[in-house]
Formats: sequence, C-alpha cells, structure tokens
Amino acid sequence: MTSELSQFSILQPLSAEDLRRLAQLGRVRTVDSHCRLVGENEASTAVYFLLAGEARVFITGADGREATVNVLKAGNWFGELAILGDGLRSASVVTATPARVLVVPGAALRGILVRYPEATERLLETLGRRVRELTETVRGFALGDVYQRLARLFGELAIERDGQWLIPNPPPQRELAARCGASREMVARILRELRKGGYVETSRQQITLKKTLPTRF
Repeated sequence: MTSELSQFSILQPLSAEDLRRLAQLGRVRTVDSHCRLVGENEASTAVYFLLAGEARVFITGADGREATVNVLKAGNWFGELAILGDGLRSASVVTATPARVLVVPGAALRGILVRYPEATERLLETLGRRVRELTETVRGFALGDVYQRLARLFGELAIERDGQWLIPNPPPQRELAARCGASREMVARILRELRKGGYVETSRQQITLKKTLPTRF
C-alpha cells in the first residue's frame, strides 16, 4: 500500500512510517463502474485517493442536467476541502470504470500533513491549480458555444500517433455532452456534420481528427 500511496504528489514528502499509518487510518473501497463516491452538497469529511480506475466529477443544474467538470485517473485525489475543515461537497464524483479508492478522514490526514511543510505547499499548489482549471471551465461554459466547447474537449483528449491526431477509446456521446454542458442530441448533430465535412472519422474504438476543425460550426 505504501508504494501505491507514493504515487500521489501530496504524499511523497511523507515517511514510510506515516504512509503506513495513513493506510491504517483509511479504508480501501473496491467499487464497480457508475458507483457514486461523493454527492454534491454532502458533508465533506473525507479525502479520496484513486488507486485504480477512473472517475467523473460533475455538477447538477436546477433542471437536473449534469455538466462534467473533470475526469480523474489513478494517481489523482479529491475531497481536499475535508483537510481544511468540514464543509459541503462542491461537486459529485462517480466512477467511470471499476475502481479502488482509499478513503481517509480529513482530520486524520491533516494531523499528518501539518508535520510536513512541503506537503502543505503541494496542497496549496493543488488548490491553486484546481481553481484555475475551474475558472477555465466556467469561462468555456459562459463564453463558448457548444461546438467550441466540444472542439476544445477534443483538443484535450487527442493524442498524436503515427502522424495522426486521434482520441482512443472515446467517451460515449452522453458523456461528451455532459462535459460540454449540452444535450446528447446536439453533440450527435455536430459529430454528424463534422463527419460529412471530412473533419473526423468516428468509431467505438477511436475518433480520428482528419484535419483542423473549423473555427465555428
């Protein structure tokens, strides 16, 4: 367990003894896909370390529609507000794949981190980065239309392979829509038009970006 915990940047300054203690204070959960780990506006009392799998962070509007604000992978952690004190969760987190998670009481983690100034600095860096990322996400929702948000998401997901840009194992249209704050029907329409224009090729295995996407849809 200590080797698994050492992959988390905030825990790297800790001694092996404190990593073992942290593992003892926490509880490992092995869960299936689509398992809700935390809910928006619930009490924030624990920190979650994603040991394996992926999870989706989202907020829910008054109309019940979900907007994905982040996707977490093994090595990511969340629930940092529990370290600072009790409060309410700002978003919900649901597993996107089968996952293993270490759940640690926020107060227990805080009691360990206060002895490590470097870990505290990394916590502040993480908080700052997440505020910036959230600001960019909000700006995208407020100022960009659905197509611009989808094009930006493609840019974040795409990797270069053999001279081509592609998105391997792309999220389903419903998830793409949630991450763009749009309906699945709108995303399907945009993809259909992009295919017609020769900009993309899509399959269940990957989305291939054939040429630079147009500035506007």
